[in-house]
Amino acid sequence: MKKILLILCMLVLFLTACGSDQVAVESEEFNPETDFQSEYYDLTFETHPIVEMEDGYYIIVGYYIYYVDKETMEYTPLCNKPNCLHQDETDETKVMDCNAMVRLDISLHTSLNYYNQHLYIAAVELLTDENGMPERKYVMDKLSLDGGEREIIHEFENPVDTAIVHRGYIYYSTSFSQIGSNEKTSVYRVPIEGGEEELLYSAESDNQISYLRITGTNLSFTEYDEEHGDSVCWYNLVDGKIKKTSFGDGINVVSDRVANGRVYYRAMKEYKDCNTWSTKLDGSDEREEGFVSQYQDDDYYYETNPEDQTQTVYDWKTHKKVAKFSQLAVLGSFFAGKEKLFWYGINEEGGIKVSYIDREDIPKGDEAVKVLMDFSKSQTTPGIVTVTQ
Repeated sequence: MKKILLILCMLVLFLTACGSDQVAVESEEFNPETDFQSEYYDLTFETHPIVEMEDGYYIIVGYYIYYVDKETMEYTPLCNKPNCLHQDETDETKVMDCNAMVRLDISLHTSLNYYNQHLYIAAVELLTDENGMPERKYVMDKLSLDGGEREIIHEFENPVDTAIVHRGYIYYSTSFSQIGSNEKTSVYRVPIEGGEEELLYSAESDNQISYLRITGTNLSFTEYDEEHGDSVCWYNLVDGKIKKTSFGDGINVVSDRVANGRVYYRAMKEYKDCNTWSTKLDGSDEREEGFVSQYQDDDYYYETNPEDQTQTVYDWKTHKKVAKFSQLAVLGSFFAGKEKLFWYGINEEGGIKVSYIDREDIPKGDEAVKVLMDFSKSQTTPGIVTVTQ
């Protein structure tokens, strides 16, 4: 009798756990400990270089990860080694000893991820194969929040274009142009605690898949076709169904953002021939908007002038101009966080500059913008770790 009761109790616990997992997957409510932070995702210079926590930010600049304290907005390289010079090291034999450094591939669209008190980032490591020979491998690194511990938790079976972490899984797309391979570009996932890679979607022949992100309970990504332009694909995390949204032949989706329960796209067919479309979070209810905007959040939408790299901010309710910024750089990225706006781009020296403004100061415009980091090229991408295909 006791044995039967024990089995029944175990069965109840198992079903409860399965039910909890399913609720977590289906929930529309954002969980900062487990969910991909889509507000720090972009399609331009860096894919997802920032993650936010209660007391600070982690940000990757070039090959280095930094912690930024929210109260002081001062940055510290994610390295606890005494006497380490971090990004200022000039001795090529010591550059790779810094704990803050991550080995990246030039073709890898970098995504810095936070999940349950650890950082995760896809990188390239030189590992030893079964014959003792060195081999370049795409891996997922797991880092402690102080930078003192790092381990490889997964070796990807395929070259990686973009990799993100969300609710217990690593999602990644394979790299375009796999030399000597007949494999199609595809999207996979693997449990973050270990397990087999699962194929979620395979593209048409020679199509490119990139820019994975999360919208609601959907994994979305862009599939590029040379003839028809971009399509936005939606993989439903609940039922596994795929939906495609296309805005017409030859139209490229420059960017997309989630704001006020909808996803907004800037679609471009020719230079200066732009318009804004939006859909619901599942890709349905497609409509063309009456304004042109590349970036959106719940408070504002942002119109970019590509010629002078300025950015005009408009209020959603009144559609009136709130401010104008001149912080966007060539190939620059913009991130509208909950507390601050960040601009991220190439500086005049070929390095990287990161600027920010507190959200309450947006109406003040450029005069309230502050520089967070301004590094030279040698401080961001030392040649010793530049990896080529």
